[in-house]
Amino acid sequence: MDFKTIREFHWLTKSVIILTGLFAGLFLIAILVAIFRPNDYQASNGLGMMIGSLGGVLVQAFLLVIVIVLITMAATSIKTWIEKYLDQMLAKLDTLAAQKAERENTCDAIAVMTGKMERIEKKLENIERILEKVSD
Repeated sequence: MDFKTIREFHWLTKSVIILTGLFAGLFLIAILVAIFRPNDYQASNGLGMMIGSLGGVLVQAFLLVIVIVLITMAATSIKTWIEKYLDQMLAKLDTLAAQKAERENTCDAIAVMTGKMERIEKKLENIERILEKVSD
């Protein structure tokens, strides 16, 4: 086993591993005491109570770890969804800004064309007046 990887574990994972190791160690000691000193009930009972207490703590620790992991997973998925939603909204805003710029350019071009058309109309009116004077 690579010990460098164990150092990089989350503190919660390390604590669960330590509690499980402690539980397994006490269980082995209880088995050894029961094998080598079968008549020493006080030592067996004391170790049994310690193992029972540690087992209860382990159950609570495992449930707590599961709850923390589930909350972390839910928060991560919600965060991912929000980021994706905000990215889509920003993309829409960029598209709308580009469309607005195009409309403004189009409006400017139409205003320029309208101005040119008005000048051309004035010139045509002048030409019509000149032609009417010439025809009279």
